[in-house]
Amino acid sequence: VRRTVAWAQRCKTEFERIVAQKGLGEGERPYLIAVVQGGNSHALRRECAEALLAIGFDGYGYGGWPLDGEGNLLTEMLAHTRQLIPHNFTLHALGVGHPANVVACAHMGYEIFDSTMPTRDARHGRLLAFTVNPKTTPLQGNWFEYVYIKDKKHIKNGRPVSPYCDCPVCLRYSLGYLHHLFKLNDSLFPRLATMHNLRFMTLMMENLRREGIGD
Repeated sequence: VRRTVAWAQRCKTEFERIVAQKGLGEGERPYLIAVVQGGNSHALRRECAEALLAIGFDGYGYGGWPLDGEGNLLTEMLAHTRQLIPHNFTLHALGVGHPANVVACAHMGYEIFDSTMPTRDARHGRLLAFTVNPKTTPLQGNWFEYVYIKDKKHIKNGRPVSPYCDCPVCLRYSLGYLHHLFKLNDSLFPRLATMHNLRFMTLMMENLRREGIGD
């Protein structure tokens, strides 16, 4: 925590120097976000958050691995960290990318997320598919599923990955064709799969914003 706070102070000082040097006004400069560390200690999280708030940043992030040893979301610590930051600041859940975890964190008040999961899964043949229409239905219960494109059941499947997705892949290509590309190790497959998974994530975020979740 001490190292985090010391680095944050140095960062803020240098950031302000560069902004002044470039003559950037309030609406022109980039945003600067600090990361709240402290592991699984409530006291250390509070100490870090209070010190970073005293320095002053545009937003704050949850630092540290957000999952336990079994891959479950650390909901209690994420919620605790959320409560340490005034709600007028944007909060970033670093490393959170699993769709169910994004929705859970959005309900806590987190607004920004980052993860390699959607693109990594795409390259390895695991596609994300809505089981409900994200444009009309709240994301509750079993609202999505995985599609494993290597499964033999997709060989002659003429359906898209998801009937509720409007990405170019779902509008133009069938599961059978994607399975064919994957089995051939065709370089087109990871491109198409990545396009689809990223559109899944943007549709999910559009749903959350429309529902007012995370505001």
